[in-house]
Amino acid sequence: MKFDPIKLHQAIKIISPNSQFSCEGDCYEGLTWYTDDPKPTEEKIVQKVAELEYQEEVNEYQRQRAREYPPVIEQQDMKFHDDVNGTTVWRDTIQAVKDKYPKQTMDINELQTRKDQAIFNLQTKRYLKSIERLSQYVLSEGRSEIREDVVVETKEVYNEETHEFETVNVTENVVTQTAIDPLEATVEVYNEETEEIETVPNPLIVKDEEERAAAQAVIDATPQAVIDAINN
Repeated sequence: MKFDPIKLHQAIKIISPNSQFSCEGDCYEGLTWYTDDPKPTEEKIVQKVAELEYQEEVNEYQRQRAREYPPVIEQQDMKFHDDVNGTTVWRDTIQAVKDKYPKQTMDINELQTRKDQAIFNLQTKRYLKSIERLSQYVLSEGRSEIREDVVVETKEVYNEETHEFETVNVTENVVTQTAIDPLEATVEVYNEETEEIETVPNPLIVKDEEERAAAQAVIDATPQAVIDAINN
């Protein structure tokens, strides 16, 4: 889930005014935190961005007014002639623009709907990412070779029994997934403190298991409504 970098920066600064950070790529995973202030949750960030986007829509009336107000010099000229002639040309002109584009304010119910949708989208992103992560093979188990018959050619063949030409698919058994051997459960590393070779759990397997456990935890915590929306 990615956002406009400007809005993302604004959102974080509103949540944590004294923070120092940098952000690359993903809204949260690419967020590097440099201050002692607590790092805001991704939930808070996406909801604040949703609020800022809604506020920008609401403030469109201000930009519409600004585009139609006469230039400042022209308004000053209107005011001068109004003072001299006792007219209200300037006031009437400005009021006409205001009436054309009435002031808008955020609706509290709509704001909550936007925030809820932001959380829903975040949960959807996390769920799909976790499903994709678990679909990868387990490093400690490896994966087997898969072969399938695939159509490599289609040709017309004369059938002597029916005396007609028929379309025949020519297939070939090909490898659609190459085999990968499982990683060794342990590896030997040099311990600089003891100056000895030690046997330790394979760090690649450890990382793989941790990532898979984290992905499963996300899936287990995903609301059913989110899962149903994805599946439907």
